[in-house]
Amino acid sequence: MNMENNPTHFNHEEWLNSFFRFAETARQFFQEALKGLKALSQKGFIGAWREIRAAATRLTPQDFLISGLITFTGFVGGLIFTLGLGLFSYQAILWLQDGVWTEFPLFAVFNFLFANTALHQWLIQPESWMGLQKLVTWVLQSTPLSLALIVPGFSIALTMAGTFALALLLRFNQLKNRND
Repeated sequence: MNMENNPTHFNHEEWLNSFFRFAETARQFFQEALKGLKALSQKGFIGAWREIRAAATRLTPQDFLISGLITFTGFVGGLIFTLGLGLFSYQAILWLQDGVWTEFPLFAVFNFLFANTALHQWLIQPESWMGLQKLVTWVLQSTPLSLALIVPGFSIALTMAGTFALALLLRFNQLKNRND
């Protein structure tokens, strides 16, 4: 029986040649596409850089002051977030070592910040507003300090990043459309 005339026989050499032709064509296509993208992005970056430089020369001291304040506030938010994450990591390490979760309630910070104040005295021995005292005590004792740092810190940092980006885009658009 002759296998060369059998139509069901798979020709490996022909398949490999087809595959290598396809691979070479794909390589050439991606190489040319990469060259085109590189040229377009360079033209785009050069044009964008020219516009940014033209707009930056018209920035006022108020622009720098406001962007500095926004950046500083975002940095403080990021620092608060990082502190909360660090405290949570510290608690997790202690838990991995001992198998017991070490609690750091918000009440400890409240006691530190408001020691010997009228608010602290009211919280310890209330003479009125007993329900509010119970509610505030419960919140301070049940809220973990790490969570009380992570959530607002992340919120502040994210809000300031969005505010900075929006302010930058709006100011750039104002300066670009201004005729002077």
